[in-house]
Amino acid sequence: MTRSEQDDPLGPREPRFLLEVQQRALGALLLALSLAAPLVTLGLLQREGFSALMGVGAALTVFVWLAALNFRLGHVRLAAHILIFAILAASILGVIAHGTVRSAAVLVMFAGVVGAGSFLPRSTMVVAAVLSLLALAVLNWLEFQGLLHQPDLRTGWALWITQSAVLLSVLVSVFHNRYRTREAFISQEAALERAALVEVELRASEGRFMGVFRNNPAATLVQRMDTREVLDANEAFVRMFGYPRDVLVGQPPPLMWVRSADQLIFRQALGATGRVHGMRSQGLRRDGGSFEMLVYSEFMTEGPEQLVISMVLDVGTEEASRRELKQSEERFSKAFHFSPIGMTITRLSDGRFMEVNPANERVLGYTQADFQNRTALEAGVWVNDKDRNDYVNTLRRDGRHLGYETRMRNKQGEIVPVRVWSEIIEIDGESCALAFTLNIRAEKAREAILLNVAEGVSGETGQAFFHSLVDHLARAIGADGVLVGEIVGEQQLDTLALHGFGQSQPRARYSLDNTACGETLFQTGLFICSDGASERFNLLPPFRDAGVRALAGMALRDPDGSAIGLLTAAWRSPLDMDSNTRALIAIFASRCSAELVRLRRDREIEKLHETLEQRVEQRTAQLEYLNRELDTFAYTVSHDLKSPLRSIDGFTHLLREQMEARLQPDDRELFGRVEQSVQRMNSLINDLLALARVSQGTLQRMNTNLGELAQDVLRQERHRDPTRTVVVDIGPGLVADCDARMAHIVLENLLGNAWKYTRQQPAARIEFGQAIDQAGPAPVFFIRDNGAGFDMARADRLFKPFTRLHSSREFEGSGIGLATVRRILERHGGHIRAEAAVGQGACFWFSFGTPTVD
Repeated sequence: MTRSEQDDPLGPREPRFLLEVQQRALGALLLALSLAAPLVTLGLLQREGFSALMGVGAALTVFVWLAALNFRLGHVRLAAHILIFAILAASILGVIAHGTVRSAAVLVMFAGVVGAGSFLPRSTMVVAAVLSLLALAVLNWLEFQGLLHQPDLRTGWALWITQSAVLLSVLVSVFHNRYRTREAFISQEAALERAALVEVELRASEGRFMGVFRNNPAATLVQRMDTREVLDANEAFVRMFGYPRDVLVGQPPPLMWVRSADQLIFRQALGATGRVHGMRSQGLRRDGGSFEMLVYSEFMTEGPEQLVISMVLDVGTEEASRRELKQSEERFSKAFHFSPIGMTITRLSDGRFMEVNPANERVLGYTQADFQNRTALEAGVWVNDKDRNDYVNTLRRDGRHLGYETRMRNKQGEIVPVRVWSEIIEIDGESCALAFTLNIRAEKAREAILLNVAEGVSGETGQAFFHSLVDHLARAIGADGVLVGEIVGEQQLDTLALHGFGQSQPRARYSLDNTACGETLFQTGLFICSDGASERFNLLPPFRDAGVRALAGMALRDPDGSAIGLLTAAWRSPLDMDSNTRALIAIFASRCSAELVRLRRDREIEKLHETLEQRVEQRTAQLEYLNRELDTFAYTVSHDLKSPLRSIDGFTHLLREQMEARLQPDDRELFGRVEQSVQRMNSLINDLLALARVSQGTLQRMNTNLGELAQDVLRQERHRDPTRTVVVDIGPGLVADCDARMAHIVLENLLGNAWKYTRQQPAARIEFGQAIDQAGPAPVFFIRDNGAGFDMARADRLFKPFTRLHSSREFEGSGIGLATVRRILERHGGHIRAEAAVGQGACFWFSFGTPTVD
């Protein structure tokens, strides 16, 4: 509670903390007046003797003490009333006794009114104020009519005590009001802080509740108890019954019971006990479908409202899940016990076997009885503790093994390589390992054979490779003879290597017509004759008289599929070829084909090398001739174009002078366009001439001071455009081995472009320097500006003739300058590249290269 209506001594409607402050202030005031009132009475007695005014002071003293006594006895409200009305009565009597309303008694009346406002209820305070006003009116009228006796206006310490007492009482009241206001503000501020904290906690609680409500896997519905109006439904409810939330919220719930009798039983149980726990019934979905459900419902009070929270569980889904789980367990059990791959389940803590399928006997020879109630170490599966610890630690770290290779001991005591697939699973809270194990001894044996073969032939090429290959293949497949040959001419086989019946045979050429080897060339895969080869086929001479019974061969083919060779193996006994032998022959044939293709390509390359130098010289001479012709043509065309262009320019000026008086503004504009086109054509011809000249003549290379050339170029630019202010920074020691005349052209174009493209910059800057970190003996220079820049996506067009990355309306130019620069630098053996960004300037890096030493 924040207010008291039973124990408030000063008023029934004041806050408790204000009442406490008022009581302390009233006690202090009574204490002060209990001391001041007698002093005032004594002062009046000394000045006037036993007068009416002294009697008023004595009476006031008595009433102040009476009020103090009641305050001590706990009658606070009575004490306040006695004090205030005694002060008001004393002030009225004091004015009458003194004879004027201008006496100090009026101050006492003011103090009484202030005290009434501080210590009395509002109604009593109003009564005191009205009485004071009426008394002052009556007293003023009496004095005006002369009905009061002549006042005594002498001053003294009694008057000072009276004034001090009044000021003290006013001070106590003002201090009380100030203190009460401050306490009220502090209390209100603390209340606001507590309210904010409570609001935060309420919001957090509401957020947690809504999170639980929304994510509850059980279908949940909240309703008002009196109107049955749906307040909210979670996603599980929407999915279960098929009604969207906007259809449910704000409406009575839809029909969700297949049997209306069940709904009636539900309502009766909820009304009788306030809750329903696990009522089983048939639920009705929006689409008309039904399902088995369990209903839980309970009342909940939220403020003045009574709510009903209901949760529904789909029992049919749960039972179906149980059935599926049981079926899954049965399937797993069947898959585990009937799998052809060895499977085990072991505890990771001690390695004890929990389940072992019968297929483990084919992997390591152990039966299920050998593993029963034993650990892997006790059964002797692991070779040592280190191997098992490595396996377990890796499994714990990664959670699974995919093709983990290790060693295990079979029942006969042999150490065999195995490959394991395993994963950690939980069984009754225990970490276990489900493992699939394969015995890879045969696979490792095949790998060893292939590795031995690969090592035997990996370091050989050409003829030595084929000799090594037939030797290793004969040992790998147990053949009595192996032949590798190349197809040449029409059905001719040139033997590259032949290992026959214990000794190598010399190289020879045989015809394949009507032979078993010729038959092999028409097979897409492996040709096999398991027995009776010498009787059924015509054999090549190396095998003809060797008593060959079985034969296998494969054609060696080019990437386009054409036969280029032959690999054949022969046996003196009948052949029962297994998959390993087939695979080995196919692998050797593939490797042999690759080497034979490489050998044939090498021959073609050797033939090309023999004629390469001659063809290069011829091509170089043709290119030099064409370049000279192109340069001569460009120079001639450019030079010959200048003469008619000068005629056009002269006749245009003459025509304009003759028709000056008759020209209209449009005519003058047309003449201006013609003159601009003539000037642009003249500039293009000059640029073409410059481009042609840089390809002619001999370079005169010397140490050239590029800084001085740059200063000369910039002086020309400033002379042409004296109004511009451009900050130019030219680094020291810019020296290059180059043709000075050509270098001047390079700088004219690069610095001229920098000067032109910084035209729109208020603080234009150009920098010419040498790269600090550079590769190669020739120095690399750069010219950087903060101008318009360009898009690097179009940088490939930068050095092509007549190609510009800016329109002629923005910047003038012909598009030949950078092409000229590149040709000059390439003639020097150098290069040029550019880096830029739109609106952020450009930087050109270039080098003149080094002189060619003959």
